[in-house]
Amino acid sequence: MQWALRLTFTKTAMPLALPPEIIDLIVGDLHNEPTTLKACCLVSKSWVSRTRRHLFARVNFGCAGSSIDSWMKAFPDPSNSPARYTRSLCIHGFGVVSTNVCAWIHSFRHVEHLSVNTSVWRRLHGGSLIQLHGLSPTLKSLRLSSFDTPISQILCLICSFPLLQDLSLRSAFANDNDKWASPSTSPKLTGSLLLNDENLSVTRRLLELPDGLHFSGIRVRCRAEDLDSKTMTDLVSKCSHTLETLSLGLLNGSHLPPPLDLSGSVRLKCMKFGWAGSGTRWITTTIQTARSEILQQITIYLYDTWFVTAEETSREWYELDGLLVQLWTSRSILPNIVCWNDPKKLVPSLLPELTRRGFVRDKGGFVMVE
Repeated sequence: MQWALRLTFTKTAMPLALPPEIIDLIVGDLHNEPTTLKACCLVSKSWVSRTRRHLFARVNFGCAGSSIDSWMKAFPDPSNSPARYTRSLCIHGFGVVSTNVCAWIHSFRHVEHLSVNTSVWRRLHGGSLIQLHGLSPTLKSLRLSSFDTPISQILCLICSFPLLQDLSLRSAFANDNDKWASPSTSPKLTGSLLLNDENLSVTRRLLELPDGLHFSGIRVRCRAEDLDSKTMTDLVSKCSHTLETLSLGLLNGSHLPPPLDLSGSVRLKCMKFGWAGSGTRWITTTIQTARSEILQQITIYLYDTWFVTAEETSREWYELDGLLVQLWTSRSILPNIVCWNDPKKLVPSLLPELTRRGFVRDKGGFVMVE
């Protein structure tokens, strides 16, 4: 492919009028080489649209020197800008918002993946999510990090994308005092849900969406004391006939919530628990509620297990050890224990049967809960 490109750039080796299929192959092979793609724009006018398709496939407003203001100066006519080639759009950080930007924002009408961080946007520029409503009718994935954002704006933004499948929400200090009128329809939300939601305030309102929730995967990361078991149980119940993967990453808190009830999740195939602290009994009790006949694997990620020394806590570990071995022998549900930062090698003594059978992996080192 590189030899074809070199020949194209020469004036005498071969004509520039290559077959369109060959040009597409050449440019497509260079999709991750922006410097070379910019050079391709100079070959001929017919190459410009092909290279722009790759050069502007991902646009990130918020990087150094990258803002909607600079975009507007470079492409003053939004109807004739390369925004139509963008499939992934990120709006983060400083210098994002200026006045009268709605037309330029909505020129990104073919975006499939949208990522928005409102923490700096709102505080410095007074930006509103209303500007992004219906940005792209083909949007499939939305990642939203919000700070002190009215929940009504978050929900209205979600409902403005009829084909939305995957949703990632990270919210802090969400303002739930405003009123929200539920629309007549909402996206089906059949993909994955990622939550890092303080007190699950936004999640509780998601349960009100008129067309329900149909996620195949749910992943939650929060402090153990912030996990609202009722809200989580309701969320799992709403997705009971579609949910296949449930992942809970809990940071240690001052107290533990009641266990989740997973008895209604009939399609659940995989359960994952990430734990930084105590709470072994909570995991055991939650696993015991699962009734899915197609459950295949239970993975537990353990962090900072060195402090587990109390005899009562040790008994809880032995209960978990026995439960997972029983599920493996009776129902072929594969247990997978991954531990970090266990310098005293306590996990093998706390989970003796799982260790003996080769289901415990020590990764060493230390990482944060994902």
